[in-house]
Amino acid sequence: MNREIHRHQNRPLPQLHVGHGSHHGALSIFPLWVDSPRVTGLDWKASSIRTAEREGSPVVGELVLQNSTARPVVALEGDLLKGGWQDRMLARSLLLEPFEARVAEVFCVEAGRWGARTGEGQAAHEASGRRSALSVRRGNAGGGGERGGNQQSEVWQRISRFENTLGATASSSMLDHLDRSAPLHARQLEARPLDGQRGVIIGIGGRVMGAEFFGNTAGLRSRWQGILAAAALDAQLAPRRRTTAHDARVFTRHLQGVTLEDGGDAGLARAVRSQQGRLRASGIVNTNAHTNMHTSTSAPTASIIHLTAFDDAHPLLENA
Repeated sequence: MNREIHRHQNRPLPQLHVGHGSHHGALSIFPLWVDSPRVTGLDWKASSIRTAEREGSPVVGELVLQNSTARPVVALEGDLLKGGWQDRMLARSLLLEPFEARVAEVFCVEAGRWGARTGEGQAAHEASGRRSALSVRRGNAGGGGERGGNQQSEVWQRISRFENTLGATASSSMLDHLDRSAPLHARQLEARPLDGQRGVIIGIGGRVMGAEFFGNTAGLRSRWQGILAAAALDAQLAPRRRTTAHDARVFTRHLQGVTLEDGGDAGLARAVRSQQGRLRASGIVNTNAHTNMHTSTSAPTASIIHLTAFDDAHPLLENA
């Protein structure tokens, strides 16, 4: 893959289109279509990434990721990794080269355990496409180091809201809260992406909380159940109010106006980010210039592999 990119050139987003939403208590889900060429040639399966603790002495904030396939594989910010010395959440998105191994930044999402579970290997983690709650991922969009050493403690603090409101788990575990929540939200978890859909807008408690979209439909499908389950868990902290289609369209218009700035290396991809008022976004873009489409002004739009956007004014994020 060609790694050349105009690293200092800001990029607008492609055109976005919002569909009709569905509503389940406090949770509202709106499909999103992206008017840009598909990003192809990538492996989206979380299970294609082998994950292990650092050799010798494990480190809370680091894991070793290895691409086990002959294609570039996508590792996404917010992906949950179960096992090892404690469950973790990827802090930054990466595009790993075929068979590449590299150290990746992670956050602990299980404050009450440090050591292998009984009957489990000490180093292995399971990656299955499960996603952390948007409220817990809130700091991930900073693009690196904006909160310094406090970031990990803030992740634990966000998870503690589930502990305090929904009941404690044995090890203050994000994954345990998702497992508890799943039977309560079986109906919404049965939803499937629509034809051509590449993203989703999440409304919780009557307000848009954020959105995720992908470079192709396969990317969305690979994380679909994880996104819905995480959103349903966040919804348990909010009042049972619907988010309106008008609010989803307004959020999309604001998101459409975002210009993405280069955020540094992300393996075979480049990281991008934006902070415009209360709207924050981060993700990764393809570095192959041939995949970029052009607007009428010849300004290249971002060939997005994955992007997450947050409305920092949402109550679950303001208080995160």
